[in-house]
Amino acid sequence: MTDIANAADVERLVKAFYDKLLADPEMRHFFADLDLPHHLPRIEAFWRGVLFGDRSYTGDPMTAHIALNKRHPMEHQHFERWLALWNATLTELFSGPKADEAKARAATIAPVMAWKVKNTWGECPSGAPGRGAERNPPGGGWVAAGLEE
Repeated sequence: MTDIANAADVERLVKAFYDKLLADPEMRHFFADLDLPHHLPRIEAFWRGVLFGDRSYTGDPMTAHIALNKRHPMEHQHFERWLALWNATLTELFSGPKADEAKARAATIAPVMAWKVKNTWGECPSGAPGRGAERNPPGGGWVAAGLEE
């Protein structure tokens, strides 16, 4: 088994991962309305950026997931399932430092994303709206998740 080495490997990983998400009874409803031919290249670009520093990704994953949460509420177990499926896909396809990095980065991204979708403007735990709390979620914030602004 080889490590993740290039864009083709990232494409293979993302496609296999989404196959798992779409087949999973707990997760597939989040993706029912998704335009996969448009979405998958964006996700591939995101992960190329995370793993290889590629700067082709443009977008705002937090805002997209906050909007999705309003249509289909996300709970802690959904983020845990996302992470479990991601890790299973990586384990099936790749082995090496980049695969380990992909697991570690996802383990940081998932809790930040979970916190963010549940703690948006006007919904901060203190009850006071404001970006201060949002910018420093548990788990190290944007930089630790690779989602710096």
